Amino acid sequence: MLFADSLRDLLRSLAVMQSLLLDLVTIFALSVAAAVVCHRLRLPSAIGLLLAGVIAGPHALQLVRNAHEIELLAEIGVVLLLFVIGLEISIADLERLKRFFAIGGTVQFFGTAAVVTLLLPLTGLVPQQSVYLGFVVALSSTAIVLRVLQERGELETPHGRSILSILIYQDIGVVPVMLTAPLLAGMAGLASKGGGSGLADLGALLLKVLLVAAFGYSAYRWIVPWVLERITRTRSSEAFLLGVFMLCGGIAVLTQSLGLSLALGAFLAGFILSESDYSHQAVAVMLPFRDVLMSLFFISIGMLLDLKVLTANLGPMLLLTAMVLLIKPLIAASASLAVGLPLRQSVLSGMALAQVGEFSLVATKAGVSSGLLSQEVFQSVLVVAVLSMLATPLLIQAAPKLAEQLAATPLGHWSDRRSQQVLVGAAPQEAPSVLIVGFGVTGRNLAASCQHCDVPYAVVELNAALVRKARSEGIPIHYGDASQPAILELVRTHQARAIVVVIDDPGAARRIVELARRLAPDAFILVRTRYLREVEPLSQLGADEVIADELEVSIEVFSRVLARMLVPRERIKELIGDVRGEWRQMARSLSPEATRVHDLRVVLPNLATHSIPLREDNPWVGQTIASSRLRDDHGVTVLAVQRSGATLANPRGDVKLQAGDVLFVIGPEQWDPVLT
Repeated sequence: MLFADSLRDLLRSLAVMQSLLLDLVTIFALSVAAAVVCHRLRLPSAIGLLLAGVIAGPHALQLVRNAHEIELLAEIGVVLLLFVIGLEISIADLERLKRFFAIGGTVQFFGTAAVVTLLLPLTGLVPQQSVYLGFVVALSSTAIVLRVLQERGELETPHGRSILSILIYQDIGVVPVMLTAPLLAGMAGLASKGGGSGLADLGALLLKVLLVAAFGYSAYRWIVPWVLERITRTRSSEAFLLGVFMLCGGIAVLTQSLGLSLALGAFLAGFILSESDYSHQAVAVMLPFRDVLMSLFFISIGMLLDLKVLTANLGPMLLLTAMVLLIKPLIAASASLAVGLPLRQSVLSGMALAQVGEFSLVATKAGVSSGLLSQEVFQSVLVVAVLSMLATPLLIQAAPKLAEQLAATPLGHWSDRRSQQVLVGAAPQEAPSVLIVGFGVTGRNLAASCQHCDVPYAVVELNAALVRKARSEGIPIHYGDASQPAILELVRTHQARAIVVVIDDPGAARRIVELARRLAPDAFILVRTRYLREVEPLSQLGADEVIADELEVSIEVFSRVLARMLVPRERIKELIGDVRGEWRQMARSLSPEATRVHDLRVVLPNLATHSIPLREDNPWVGQTIASSRLRDDHGVTVLAVQRSGATLANPRGDVKLQAGDVLFVIGPEQWDPVLT
């Protein structure tokens, strides 16, 4: 009898395991399909995973039977997500973004929570529930927003840094928010019971937090470095992976045993490891596990969505979503304005943070588990989150146009005046020959080159800290948003002979090129962009030359590889010229014929100027320009001769060349005077 019962239990366990494996295969198949469809539609994969969960869930096609077991695996995914977030947030990052983080994050997080808290009692919720849900709604989707910004190449833009700082603030803030769920639930019970146990619970919670803080400091200073040092001595990747899992799980279980959450422990473990020498390797080994289990998380959340609740309350759900998509962008944009960003960047930042994020769902589930929130509330938050996530890519795509429209309003004029008032440094006394927009690595190197060659230049940059540092070094740099006409006029753009745009904001670059071409019709405009897809719109707006990082990196790669393969230098230069020529031909075909048809730079795009210093042993010394046969033998024309600090422009053929002269000639771009 005992044997029969044991056999029956074993067969039942095998059947459950087989059923669970079948569910996992189904979920992974849906995940792959969702990822492919979202890639085709250029949507974040999280949206597809949520919809796949809705389809497979118990309220639709019922493709998954072991929903509870899948939910447990998804919770492990949340733990790993918080662990990786802790790994990716370092004290150095917070220091670099401290202004955006401290001011922008606080205004957005607490401002959104305050507004939502004041509105929610109108729905019949008690104050404790309203406060908790206020912070829940304040959270945005880190996964979706950062993915979209990364695909658009906007992470390093001013509004990208603002968004990143606010998202980091939210990711850190979700932990204390989840910790307050049991406390607020107790306070909600206290309102009807009037007991003093709430104060005792608060005291116990604070004591536990202090114990965790003390343990975290000890782990950061002594425990984790000691453990990881001994693991890495083995030089075993398996031992390192298992050690990272042990630290993550161990600290998470410890915090849970103290009555706190697994999520808090996972985040703490990640933050401790982020300050070690092994943080990058830890992120690398954990990312695949996080991505797989987070797919389970999004699908499990979608499975919880009750379509009957959505269809029965479609009007109220759409109204709640519309209110969220109105309130959150306004407050997030105000937060960016408070940091000092111009209106355009503030609008872009606000629109990107409009949705209710995945951590909102995690926090809401914590509220349900503690008894603070009901399942009906969870369903409402889930519906609003899914709808707002679906709207996010559309909002981000529409944000630049909305920003331009708002820039033409009185609010936009006020933002222009404010930018003009805070412009660091007076307008340049001397008209800059070269105007540089952006002071990253490329802008700094170009400025140093101009200074070395005594070419007057000016720089416009939107990073105030970078501006202050550069001003202290004597660089003629000015704070301002170059996509605003007032800033370009103040730095005398109309007198610049060359305008170089080297910023990582594609939308702002297009706006700057359009304005610069209008203000300086004859100036040479060069733009550096990351992607080849930006070449066409920038050329159509009036850029003379667009340098795409993708193209330049590919040229550098194949030229170095071919040189290593001993391909002759002349052949490599010929291939480089062919590649560049194709893109110049494309840019020439994109130039507006009405305004650029008589532009020599367009008609003869392969000509360039060269400078030739004449040393004592140069064969041209002692000859006249005519007798040197520079044009007949080398295909170049002398434009000017610089001698003893003076410049002879358009020299005659009988001018005799002397040692120390510098010849300025025009000829083929690939011509090398050293080889002649």
